[in-house]
Amino acid sequence: MKYLRNTLENKFQLDPSVHEEFAELFRKNCEYLGITEGVEETVSARPGRGVTQAVSVAAIGSDFVTVAEPDTDTGLICFVAMPFSEKDSVHADGFFSEVLKQIVAPAGRRAGFRVVTARKKGSDMIHSTIMNGLLDADLVVADLTEHNPNVLFELGMRMAHDKPVALIRATGTLAIFDVDNMLRVESYNPCLWPSTVEADVPRIAEHIQATWGSRDDSQTYMRILRSKREQK
Repeated sequence: MKYLRNTLENKFQLDPSVHEEFAELFRKNCEYLGITEGVEETVSARPGRGVTQAVSVAAIGSDFVTVAEPDTDTGLICFVAMPFSEKDSVHADGFFSEVLKQIVAPAGRRAGFRVVTARKKGSDMIHSTIMNGLLDADLVVADLTEHNPNVLFELGMRMAHDKPVALIRATGTLAIFDVDNMLRVESYNPCLWPSTVEADVPRIAEHIQATWGSRDDSQTYMRILRSKREQK
């Protein structure tokens, strides 16, 4: 409901007190009209999934896609910020899609999060709806591989709002001085062999859990940044 409420209130100026009623009415109308696209594509068919969750995913389906859900619904959302396409010759076409599918999605699910990401489109432009998803999510996983400008911008926005972000990168990625000195960055093997994936998924899951567990630490991102600036 987090994404749905944001859309209903900001875009359609719908009073928050009727959001739940709207979600139920929307679902019934979809059933009556035979509309299933979006809901079936992004919501697991396992018994016990709530109506409002299915509706919220369908409502943001044009910009976001759910790639994994936890076995037990915790209500926590993890937004993945990573490149849509490969820009150097080191990584083959489809590399980031495989990283998302084989490592980030199962790691986020294991950590207890519903994992969502922006739907790939023809343009790499950062849309306002993507920024809303980035800032509204409980936690963000940012892949620093290739030092993608969009990902670094999204990381900066997240840190400016002092919200938890778990950083990952493919082994061999050069360090980013300020980021590496402020935050822990967990590496994964870019070979993506079954054996390396099997080893990487639990480590990335632990990294996500640790980031979420330390979200209320008194030494926050912005305080660290201000402290470093003062030292200079």
